[in-house]
Amino acid sequence: MAILFGLAAALLWGSGDFLITKLAVAVGTTRSLIVIQSLSLVCWLAAAIVTGFPSGSTPELWGTAIICGVFHVAGLAFTYRAFEIGTLSIVSPVASSFAIVTAILALASGERPGGLALAGAGLLIVGVIVISRGSDPNSTTTLRGVPEALGSALAFGIMFWMIERITPKLGMAWPLVMLKTMATISALAALLFRNKSEAVPARPSLKQIVLLGGGVALSDSLAWAAYVLGTRESFASVVTALASLFSAVTVVMAAFLLKERLSRAQLAGVGVVLLGILLVSI
Repeated sequence: MAILFGLAAALLWGSGDFLITKLAVAVGTTRSLIVIQSLSLVCWLAAAIVTGFPSGSTPELWGTAIICGVFHVAGLAFTYRAFEIGTLSIVSPVASSFAIVTAILALASGERPGGLALAGAGLLIVGVIVISRGSDPNSTTTLRGVPEALGSALAFGIMFWMIERITPKLGMAWPLVMLKTMATISALAALLFRNKSEAVPARPSLKQIVLLGGGVALSDSLAWAAYVLGTRESFASVVTALASLFSAVTVVMAAFLLKERLSRAQLAGVGVVLLGILLVSI
């Protein structure tokens, strides 16, 4: 069952990334953030109410949760921008390389990951370099969005390293309520106080916006649920190794549905990144 839960999380997160791209292109980065994060907040608030307020909470834990929220907001902003302007099959694997940041921070804080994790971290670096330098002039892809994807990896890598320290006491639902609340408020503030209104390349209907945003929010919530259930059935490292392959799902969907074509070097780089993610997670 743990294998099925891990694969389900990968499929759901990968599908959500694909839908994020379509929504961001249609309504812009900021508006898509507002739609998705507010809907996700509703899902997690309901889960938090059902589970009850954590009895072991302290001001220090909530302070850490707020810092996690800051990195969560930054990671989302970078991710959505990368998905809006970049080639999905390139930026998704690069953004998902946050595992290398988490591994480095764990190493610096005294943890000693195994040889496979260190090898995976090296492969992630190599893969990102290959993707960035392997552009084919005759290819339909560009390197736009890669810097933003790297920013996403850095922010989320820090966030996952920090949130692992508070969920044993606060549970999963309440920290995610904090993260989604901060993300929603930040996106609303960005939309209200920006000097120029964000350009909207398309004019989708309200029904399309709700369907795309609801699809991403539902995919994300179900992916987290599948991940948590999987960790109860088996070692977290096993489930994480499977769930972290979500970028492979996004790459496949982009290739088949968006007809994105990569150079051979970039395809090799994507493969190296995915292998590195797998090794770091084991």
